Amino acid sequence: MSESGVRRHLAERYLPVQQLVRDVGPALLRLVQEGAGFDEPLTEIAIYAPGAPTQLGPGCVVLGIGVTTEAELLELAAAMDRADARVLAVKAPLPPSVGGGKLTIIEVNQNASWMHVATTVREQLLEYARARVRSDDSGSELFTLANAIYTALGAPVTIEDRFSALVAWSEGQDRTDAERIETILGRAVHQRTLAEQRERGEFVRLHASGDPVYLEATEPDQLPRVAIAVRAGSDVLGYIWAVVTKPLDEASTARLREFASIVALRLVGLRTETSYARQQRGELAAAVLGGSADRVEASRLQLGSGPVCVLAAAPRLFETEDSDAATDAVTAGELRRFAETLEYFLAAVHPRSASVAGTGAVYALVAWPPEHTTALEATVNLARDFLARTPLAGNYVVAVGGPADSLGQIAEVRAQADAALRALRHPTAHGPAVRTVADMALSVLLLHLADVTESLGLPDSTGALHRLCQHDGQDGLLTATLATYLDAAGATDIAAAALHIHANTMRYRLRRIREVSGLDFTNADAMLLAHLQLRVRALRRAQA
Repeated sequence: MSESGVRRHLAERYLPVQQLVRDVGPALLRLVQEGAGFDEPLTEIAIYAPGAPTQLGPGCVVLGIGVTTEAELLELAAAMDRADARVLAVKAPLPPSVGGGKLTIIEVNQNASWMHVATTVREQLLEYARARVRSDDSGSELFTLANAIYTALGAPVTIEDRFSALVAWSEGQDRTDAERIETILGRAVHQRTLAEQRERGEFVRLHASGDPVYLEATEPDQLPRVAIAVRAGSDVLGYIWAVVTKPLDEASTARLREFASIVALRLVGLRTETSYARQQRGELAAAVLGGSADRVEASRLQLGSGPVCVLAAAPRLFETEDSDAATDAVTAGELRRFAETLEYFLAAVHPRSASVAGTGAVYALVAWPPEHTTALEATVNLARDFLARTPLAGNYVVAVGGPADSLGQIAEVRAQADAALRALRHPTAHGPAVRTVADMALSVLLLHLADVTESLGLPDSTGALHRLCQHDGQDGLLTATLATYLDAAGATDIAAAALHIHANTMRYRLRRIREVSGLDFTNADAMLLAHLQLRVRALRRAQA
């Protein structure tokens, strides 16, 4: 497809429904039916309330505010059909008969504020309108820069933000491949392509280098790429991608480095006052979480005077001390994206909240009215709903602490949530992705016990367990049998079933354990010590 064909196709598909839903995200909107108007451009929103006058027409997204019954939905669908309006946004549950399959239907999160939905959709329409003007205006700074890079390198380029959303592209795209065309048509790199790039470690290489990186083609119909990360200090703002046939020579490499600095200035300039306000709010939330904000400062978050719960979220994989710096940079970028998605979700369904990306984790303060008696349970449900709706959250776990009944307790609750999150991320952790501090109490205590024994230089085993390990070996049959027996709370039949042996065999092994180690099975302290030492040793081995 030629460059002019790409531009014409973009104009024809200016903000289609699928693009709107994808950009806003499943935390707020879901596409549940593709009907007429699915590929038509969207131009405005229309707010429909039963009994109130509404101007409907082609190209509008109709927000079915206050429409709850099937009769009201059918009446609205008929009105939309008469006005040639094809796109309906309505809260679930949706009767299957709505629109008769003709309408394109967007399901809105039940807990979302209609005001927030209307504002968000309108902002998307305006942003796409501005983007369309930029894409057709050769004087636009970023598009001008893209064309200048194209001229200097002789290679068609795209400029993308840190989330791989397309912000500008150069001429000459008819010399590229299908993957590049797909990126331009979708205004973002396809999630499938992003996953493949991460799997190949391309972003790790980009973040680790200040120079352009040459990336070989991975498919027969694909061309190689040269890319460079665009930075402001150590912060990656985005990327410049050039489609090439071979690595750049030294002069072209130097030019691309120079252009990256200029593009960085333009990308920084795109940060609006809204972004600054969000940053300020995040910094204030961090101060509250750390216990350094006074009551006046904390009041600016508008959390109210009721109980506050703390969410702490991070990838499930356990962090090791020798983690690679480039990998950490990618993880930090993913955390920021997760934090922004969480902030977006909370703004829609629970405005009395504030979130911030910390070091290695994302935090949220979730406030409830003073009369709320199930704040912790409600916060857990909120976190589960978010993870269920967000594709980014596939490998994330969330610890929920609280509620804190005063500002002074929030730092303490945050510390508890951190401890629970550490336990949730440990390789031995299994079960639901969202857990409370109470749910993780045993794991938290065991990890702290492991820390204490290591700091004091205490041996892994003492007394009876030490004698057993000396006779049986660290991974011996009798040692494993004792661990399983203690995990089964002394239930012989359950332990035998777990080991896939007969109960009589289990009893024989227990007799041998007594004979070899001298462990007194009637001494609760001796049994507790052996069990704790076995559990701590298992934690250390899983972490190694």
